[in-house]
Amino acid sequence: MSDEHLSTTDRSESVDAAGPAVAVIVPAYNEEHLIVDTLHALQEQDFDSPLQRAVLGGCRIVVVDNDSTDRTPELVREFIESGPRYPTELIHESDKGTGCAADTGARYSIDSGATVIARTDADSRPASCWLANLIAPLFAGKRLVGGRVKARPDEGVSPILFNAVGRLWRVGHGIEYLRTLRGPAAARRSYAVVGNNMAIDAEMYLESGGFPRTRVDDADEDAVLQARVRALVGPKGIGLQKDALVYTSQRRRQAFGLRGTVEWYSGERTASGRAADIR
Repeated sequence: MSDEHLSTTDRSESVDAAGPAVAVIVPAYNEEHLIVDTLHALQEQDFDSPLQRAVLGGCRIVVVDNDSTDRTPELVREFIESGPRYPTELIHESDKGTGCAADTGARYSIDSGATVIARTDADSRPASCWLANLIAPLFAGKRLVGGRVKARPDEGVSPILFNAVGRLWRVGHGIEYLRTLRGPAAARRSYAVVGNNMAIDAEMYLESGGFPRTRVDDADEDAVLQARVRALVGPKGIGLQKDALVYTSQRRRQAFGLRGTVEWYSGERTASGRAADIR
């Protein structure tokens, strides 16, 4: 971690280098309404087998507060003080952007002993078997892994349309796979590894350069990381774990509308004319 990163990182809790080898990073900006629910879901992970305990040392959660102006950091500190099952930390990144926050969280975790980095978002609720399933392909030779995403069913908005669009999106990725099959490794596509459901080994994170330190409205940091990894190991080094499921918020759809949401995920970051911080 560079001196710049150190200067913007407030280590409210710490774990020594002999601690858990698996770190789940959670970038958070003004997430006071959902962050505690996300933390509870992470504490409910089935990650307690002899292998996970003895070999990996369990897991830990690293929340990266991206200069929130609401009660997000206060709520995370209260959660930490309640004595959660898995060690939970709060660090701070003042450079605005999901890429900045995710990169700081990943590098902090690696510097403090993590060999596997998983990531989810502060508005998402991973299924209880999420983490164990997500990282399994990394021990079978994959270097970057993504899972499936569905809409949260607890927001008063039907998840049917969101989930249907997700299925159509997979068809699109299949078309992209065929279209780019004979192209250079960095340009080949099969499916998207998204930030709220992904894992990467620490060595590959550092070798690839990790997440770009950008704002969410400037670049899709998930796509940039995936391209960087593909350039090094080709598409076969990236895996899809269908059994790793995360339920995510439909706040962007509620704010942007269906068309604006589709434009957003298609790369038109300013098409909606709304604030990019609805993540």
